[in-house]
Amino acid sequence: MGTSHNPQDGYRRNPLALTYGSEVVAPEEMVLPSLRVQAYHPEANHQRLLKHLNMVESRREVAMERIMSEKAKVATSYNQKVKLRPLEEGDMVLKRDFQKKDEHGKLVGTWEGPFLIREKTSPNTFHLATMEGIPVSKMWNGMHLRKYHTDVV
Repeated sequence: MGTSHNPQDGYRRNPLALTYGSEVVAPEEMVLPSLRVQAYHPEANHQRLLKHLNMVESRREVAMERIMSEKAKVATSYNQKVKLRPLEEGDMVLKRDFQKKDEHGKLVGTWEGPFLIREKTSPNTFHLATMEGIPVSKMWNGMHLRKYHTDVV
């Protein structure tokens, strides 16, 4: 094991250092000794490791905070691209037909309808009915519905 360095140097950000709390000595440094290997004193190194042992948990916490921060940035970026589709009871919608694509290939339209939203059970879950009022058997997630516009230009 190598000597301890200033934690601000950034070398302790690797997984091995977070797990074991010390730096790795590369095999090349053993063949051609570097200053770090030549200046290694086992007793002084042991004392530094004991001193920094309490800091291992805080370094793990810092790493976890960094991971959570990155996840939050990714989520924010993703959520900016999400289109909200405010659908309400009584709206006319098209629903995605998953079987049509499987049966007829990828160039066939995958939307069918229109259907009426019969009931909104949660913010993005809907019960549908045909235009004649016949209920559709399963519930639909809003991401598989598209608002049907009757405006003809």
